[in-house]
Amino acid sequence: MNQLPRAALLIVALMAAFRIAVASHIPLTEDETYYWAWSLHPALGYVDHPPMVAWLIAMTAPFGRSELAIRFPFILCEAFAAIALGYAALILSGDGRAGGAAAVIFTLIPQTRMVIGEALPDGPYLLFWSLALLFAARAAASLRTRDMVLLGIALGGALLSRAFSFSLLTGIIIFTLLPANRRMWKHGFWMTLPIAALLYTPFVFWNATHGWANFSFTLYRETYEQFAFERLLVLSTLRFVVEVAALLIVTYLLTVRPRYYLLACTALPLPLLLITLSFFEGVESYWLLGPFTSLCVALGIAYAKFPLLWKRVTGAAWTTLAVCTMIVVAALSLPQPVQASLIRASGGGARNVFYSAVFAYAPLARDLRALLKGKDAIVITDKFEIAAELLYQGDIPSTLISGIGRRQWSMWPGPAIRPKRFLLVLNEPPAEDAAIMRSVRKEFSTIRDGPTLRYAFAGPPGVTFYTKWCEP
Repeated sequence: MNQLPRAALLIVALMAAFRIAVASHIPLTEDETYYWAWSLHPALGYVDHPPMVAWLIAMTAPFGRSELAIRFPFILCEAFAAIALGYAALILSGDGRAGGAAAVIFTLIPQTRMVIGEALPDGPYLLFWSLALLFAARAAASLRTRDMVLLGIALGGALLSRAFSFSLLTGIIIFTLLPANRRMWKHGFWMTLPIAALLYTPFVFWNATHGWANFSFTLYRETYEQFAFERLLVLSTLRFVVEVAALLIVTYLLTVRPRYYLLACTALPLPLLLITLSFFEGVESYWLLGPFTSLCVALGIAYAKFPLLWKRVTGAAWTTLAVCTMIVVAALSLPQPVQASLIRASGGGARNVFYSAVFAYAPLARDLRALLKGKDAIVITDKFEIAAELLYQGDIPSTLISGIGRRQWSMWPGPAIRPKRFLLVLNEPPAEDAAIMRSVRKEFSTIRDGPTLRYAFAGPPGVTFYTKWCEP
């Protein structure tokens, strides 16, 4: 069987349709609006990430700025990534059932950001990771020059999507240095690396002409502290450590022992690096999506060989997790009165499941426009999340006075007017944010309280924003 089963392709298509259905009814998250703001200023690079996420969003500009228009390329990325993984599993195993299983496992990953199809760097990152696996498997099997070239293009695309892709590049190089695969160098792999480097060169040029902004941010975005076992007890890091332990065990059992070395070489480097890093700073479990993409191929191959009972048990377990995630996402896309009914029916227990702060930004933008009307004033804030959401939801320009996105924000033209006053918008009480208030007092001689803006969604109280009028 040298084709993917139609049932698997149908599931991939149905999941894409589900993402399309919900994507247009869930507001963009803070990160998504931040990347949308990038797309308004096309460039060869950005401070926080390589440029691929902004390029994809910029492609949607002719279709408007709806949630669906912005997310649509990323929904396609996930669908094509699943198909690429399916064909990679088919080539490695020779079994179309393994390919179908790999495609379905990936497309049903139970993570809300992927089920929604959010406009994040992960979409193109996982697509190019999947394509790299496919072309590497084809190149190792056929030694065709065309596959070596396509592999270089896929690696270049991955590097332009996320810095974590260097682990993918490292893994594939290690794979080609294994005795059984060294012949790949003689048959064209020597072209693969220059092609990837050539595609990455514009981003290097952007860094060189912007004070190495992205490279320094990527390497030093966190404050590295002294080695400490206690750091593993931080909730996000603890979750990461548990998932890494499971990933390493499964990777060994499903890739090293059966000698699927392409999958082992691409699944292992990043988790090993990050587990070392976790002793010095916090890490996040979603950083493992790339390695897990390789593992999806191994899981698909293993699933095809399972006895019928094991297929039913593992298939039911994975499908249950996926369906639960889809139910949560579907609930988020329901009209507010329906969500309110669900929250009441649960006795309030479902609030944390259904409520998201992103629902507050549209009314916040509306109220701030009313506050600013007729006044010679602009918004200032310390959070790129607030600045990006206000720009997207209400075309309200703002200035960042601190925070992680300030360096990127400062690279773009500011508001055209020279205001006499500024409206400071915070999502924490000013009295509890001493650092930001010290900074504000240095800049402004007159500071007076503005309104406190509270927003509820579907009944229960949600988000509170605090404002202050500031004058030089």
